[in-house]
Amino acid sequence: MKRLLGVLAVMLLGLGCGGGAMDEASMSPVDLASHQPAAHIVCTAEDPCPQGYLCVSHIRCAKICKADGDCPAGQTCSGSLGGKKYCR
Repeated sequence: MKRLLGVLAVMLLGLGCGGGAMDEASMSPVDLASHQPAAHIVCTAEDPCPQGYLCVSHIRCAKICKADGDCPAGQTCSGSLGGKKYCR
């Protein structure tokens, strides 16, 4: 019984000292400059997309474009919604 209590005490001490903490890398702040802003925006009527962007399925804001060169790297100007083309 004493041995069981000792094991439990060591386990609780380990958790209390950060043994069960999350990985520090997952807690680091997001570098917004390295992310595409349109990829992280959920658009609603109360929170519309910024100027120059189109709300696609209320899920994301996509950049309005005329040619592939208007789009971020890895995207093409191939979407169409409401008579406007957008990057995807």
